[in-house]
Amino acid sequence: MPLTRIAWRNLFNRRVQTLITIGVVAVGIAVTIAILLLSSGIKQGIVRASEPYGMLVGSKGSQAQLVFNTIFLMDNPLSNLEPDYYEALAEDERVSLAVPFALGDNYEGYRLVGTEPSFFELRARPADPAYFRLASGRLFEQPFEAVIGAKVARETGLKPGDEFVSAHGVTESLEPEQHKKHPYTVVGVLESTRAPSDQGIYVNMESYWLGHEHEEEAGTAADAGEHDTSEETRAEERGVTAALIKPKSYADLMTMYQEINQGKDAQAVFPGQTLAKIFDMMGSGEQILRYVAYVVLGMAGLTVILALYGATVERRKTVAILRAIGAGRAEVLTIVLLESAFVMLIGCAAGYAAGYGLAWLLTGYLGEHVSIAVPIGFDSQTLAIAGYVGLAGVAAGLLPALSAYRTETARYLNSA
Repeated sequence: MPLTRIAWRNLFNRRVQTLITIGVVAVGIAVTIAILLLSSGIKQGIVRASEPYGMLVGSKGSQAQLVFNTIFLMDNPLSNLEPDYYEALAEDERVSLAVPFALGDNYEGYRLVGTEPSFFELRARPADPAYFRLASGRLFEQPFEAVIGAKVARETGLKPGDEFVSAHGVTESLEPEQHKKHPYTVVGVLESTRAPSDQGIYVNMESYWLGHEHEEEAGTAADAGEHDTSEETRAEERGVTAALIKPKSYADLMTMYQEINQGKDAQAVFPGQTLAKIFDMMGSGEQILRYVAYVVLGMAGLTVILALYGATVERRKTVAILRAIGAGRAEVLTIVLLESAFVMLIGCAAGYAAGYGLAWLLTGYLGEHVSIAVPIGFDSQTLAIAGYVGLAGVAAGLLPALSAYRTETARYLNSA
């Protein structure tokens, strides 16, 4: 009878123990592979989402808050830039493109972004097509027209021609009475970018300012019986939360970056640098998860050793009989090593598939809740890990194999 068949029958005869061992190996590999894939994929997804954005300018404060609020539509907005400051920045002869952003309102938890049509012309790289493309309708042309992201359209059911009323704040809340006087009309829906921009509602800056000015006037009249808003209040309302600035040359970019940060009115940040710092901070947590995965892999290897060693001890009499009917020590050793190889092969294959499956499920969750596309593709590192674990498991089978190799035939036959 072939040795492979004998090894397979031995595993089948103790199938419960075999399945448990395979399960432990598969879980260890699956967790490790999922962590590696998600770690790499999340970073790629975040970087991809920030590609169309160059230098961001906002009021002094947290750089991460500026990046996350403007690009990822998360966190609270910083205070507004002074209107005069932004106008001077936009009119600077060194600037080729300036895109303003006004944030602070929402509809059903989806954030309104006041901006200009030039926003939709942004590109990840100069030779690339426009990052934002319409799936239906058109771009806004007049106040109180809105272009909505793909997820907003899918989750709210809004479509071109529908009207909605926004609310103050960045989280879903009751609609103030003043907002009902200025409903927005959806005029376009963007194609999905698989990025946080899918969760945005983009409106004309003018409509954003007008809505706030009318609300301020109504509030002032109600509180003080006055019917005109001060010029200072209007100026504050017409400030911008952040601005995307693209200078004409790299030299202009670095000069303006230093000038802005040395001043006291605003800060300039490069999203890539800020994200790199965040990735560094995430590194310790990621490393801990990897250590946990390695511990699980170590436990899997130990389980293989104990399972095979226990089986060898239980089958010493069987081994002695095999030896008595002509099986050599080398053949007995080979049978045990084959058992180890079968267990590791099945466990590694199952764990490899489960790791990719788990990563795929988690990417779906991330895509649904934060609209970040996490690419999951073939990674040679994951295949190498599965291979190394498999070889280590087979090597771990040497201990029980050597125990079987040293079994004394006469001793165990006499004990029968």
